[in-house]
Amino acid sequence: MKRRIPRWLVIAAMPLFLAGFATRSPAANKAKKQLVKASANTPAQPLAWPLPPEPPRIRWLDQFSKFDDVQQKKKKKRSWVEKLAGVSQEKEQDRSLTSPYGIAVDSQGRIYVADWSSGGILVFDRTAHSVEVLGPQKGVPMRLPLGVAVDDQDRLFFSDAIFRTITCLSPEGKLLAQFGRDELERPSGLALDQKRHRLYVADTKGHRVAVFNTQTFAFEKYLGKKSTDREPGTFRFPTGVAVDRRGFLYVTDTFNYRVQIFNPRGRFEREFGSHGDSPGQFSRPKGIAVDSEGHIYVADAQFNNFQIFDQEGKVLLFVGTLGEAPGQFTLLTGLCIDDQDRIYTTEQYRPRVQIFQYIAQPESAGAKEVSQKKRKQRP
Repeated sequence: MKRRIPRWLVIAAMPLFLAGFATRSPAANKAKKQLVKASANTPAQPLAWPLPPEPPRIRWLDQFSKFDDVQQKKKKKRSWVEKLAGVSQEKEQDRSLTSPYGIAVDSQGRIYVADWSSGGILVFDRTAHSVEVLGPQKGVPMRLPLGVAVDDQDRLFFSDAIFRTITCLSPEGKLLAQFGRDELERPSGLALDQKRHRLYVADTKGHRVAVFNTQTFAFEKYLGKKSTDREPGTFRFPTGVAVDRRGFLYVTDTFNYRVQIFNPRGRFEREFGSHGDSPGQFSRPKGIAVDSEGHIYVADAQFNNFQIFDQEGKVLLFVGTLGEAPGQFTLLTGLCIDDQDRIYTTEQYRPRVQIFQYIAQPESAGAKEVSQKKRKQRP
């Protein structure tokens, strides 16, 4: 039986969707920038999607861009040297995100952000109100960190586009392994298949996905090759990867403007998406993630929104437009979803992390059961 998209999902989002994809003239772009600047500190409306009276499916929760947004700032007495010089030694506490890209969350709720222009991995612990910086100053070699992923042991994996390596750190931040230099050309997005002990790496310059073993750190195989005519299973600058609970792999094939899906054996299953400015199309797809019910989220850096698709690739909803207010985006890149279906995004023009919540509806349980039965029937 063919699944039908709930009417509210597409109709309720359509006006905002079309507005977000509208082509803008130079004059319109200038007006838009003025509007964005004026609304930078004004909450975006709505902060739940889709619009009322439909029940909300996505709700905005929070955002942060500065260390002070997470840390509890303690007021220190200035030393006589500081008073004499008229300076403070607390500048470190005023640091901000500069160019966040990949993002991941561990079992303790700590948020890992690859901030490539600062050459470090920032660890935000919102419960403990602390921020840690992992980088060369902590004995962790890195130059251009892009992708991050955390496994069920809270080990951190990150890709480095300059070193062409993957690095694995212990939960305490100690170096466990560095690998991939001989197999990778320019690694970016990372995804873990915990059950099968696999790490998938989007090798952007190599136009492929590399697979490593997370126990031995050994290279296993490549998926795909450079695409010339959008042939299924081939890539043109892939950037994002995600793995669902069944072990299926999802890849943003960025310059083929599509998402490709592979089964746990690495066999191509299906694809969706094309180049354009209509609902369900892409311009610059980057980050990708899958929630607990199998919905596929794709961040688009050009459209400044993330679109949500069902397993057949039909668009259900989109979230965001160009802007600096909560729920808006400026150069959206990274996206991940934790085990509580909280959605985390990174953007670069106005560097920050935003947090959203997927809200399951009462009917979702029944739909989920039917969906799981259908998936079991697939080869």
